Amino acid sequence: MRRAGTLDRPMWRRMLPIVLIPLGLLYCQLFELIFGHDGWNLAADLTWAVATLTPWAVAAILFERAARPGEARRRMLARAILLCGLAYLASAFAARAVGADNVHAFYSRIPLVAAGLLAALLYPVSPAVSAEGVAADDGQPPVRPAEIVFASAAGNYVELHYGGRSTVWRQTMQNAERILAPAGFVRIHRSFLVPRHAIETVRSGRKGPVAVALRDGRRLPVSHSYAGNLRVQ
Repeated sequence: MRRAGTLDRPMWRRMLPIVLIPLGLLYCQLFELIFGHDGWNLAADLTWAVATLTPWAVAAILFERAARPGEARRRMLARAILLCGLAYLASAFAARAVGADNVHAFYSRIPLVAAGLLAALLYPVSPAVSAEGVAADDGQPPVRPAEIVFASAAGNYVELHYGGRSTVWRQTMQNAERILAPAGFVRIHRSFLVPRHAIETVRSGRKGPVAVALRDGRRLPVSHSYAGNLRVQ
């Protein structure tokens, strides 16, 4: 069960870091193919990839598992430093265990630390889900539809923009589209819902609408898949 306050990521997304292991194996095979003189040793390469890259995959999974909507960037970076440090030590000692010397075991892992910290700096932070941003049991939005300027996808939630502020609604875009349709909202993009009354102008290209200008001055893209919604009154 997902802990309250954590990001609701699909299983494939949470387990994606495991791809590091087959990528590491592929790297070994290509390196030996290009520079090696002893031929391929699939068993040894697989052992190396599993032993030295598993700590990094686990660190990445734990990092994302602990991520919360609205979390401060410095807190995320502190967690990344801790996890990268632990992964670095575990990976280095694993490399020593499978036969690497100290230089290859410890110094060659430093770029992985840098890559991990860079990934933490670039990691997208979802908006905080405040108490006022939680939808009622009846599924209605926490903001009156008449006040909403537009709605945008925010991970597995929907961010409602109104009056220069925004709040998060615990709904999928598909459910939000269904709930807000009676209030005059139309889906213009996989990531955007807008009420018709907020649209100032529609910019069209050769194949139909490509963008809308809202009354507050903002512009939102219109995707080809949802352009037809603007033609339906």
